[in-house]
Amino acid sequence: MNERLRQERQDNVAAYVVRMWHLEDVLRAVQFDPEAIRTRLVEPMDVDDEQKHLAQAWYTDLAERMVREGLSRQGHLPEVNEAITDLEALHNALLNVLEDPAYVRRYMDAREDIDSLNRQREDEEPVGVVETCFTGLYGVMLLRAQGRAVSEATRAADGRIRALLEALSTHYRHMRKLPGVSLN
Repeated sequence: MNERLRQERQDNVAAYVVRMWHLEDVLRAVQFDPEAIRTRLVEPMDVDDEQKHLAQAWYTDLAERMVREGLSRQGHLPEVNEAITDLEALHNALLNVLEDPAYVRRYMDAREDIDSLNRQREDEEPVGVVETCFTGLYGVMLLRAQGRAVSEATRAADGRIRALLEALSTHYRHMRKLPGVSLN
């Protein structure tokens, strides 16, 4: 993982997950082609040639791993799934073990939105609360990137889910600093 993403995973794990989902989709869009990666991702970068070379190698490695691991059409890299699993465990601990009042309140604010997202996915394999939140957040991000209208209700739901994921990311960052706690 490049250093910037490693730091982002430590500082803001929710932003890391969204960035990696986006990168996975971009690599799929260029069909994992090294030349397309170079022209579309690397060349536009405002960095020196050495940094471009490192970026090309890293993107190409990710693309090759995705193909090798059967992620050409869907799915996520193991390190991204691991971050989501860690967040899911933390989410459950904050709700059911620690019963953190501020976090419980954020979750209750977003619960109806999360349930609504789950109802929309009823034909798909069930996923955890955290992955459902990321799916909703990423979907709104894609709508905005495509210039499509986002309803007021969707914007409000996005805000509640975003607040929940931000709180979860903050807890994750603080928990990583505790002695004896290892979350990769």
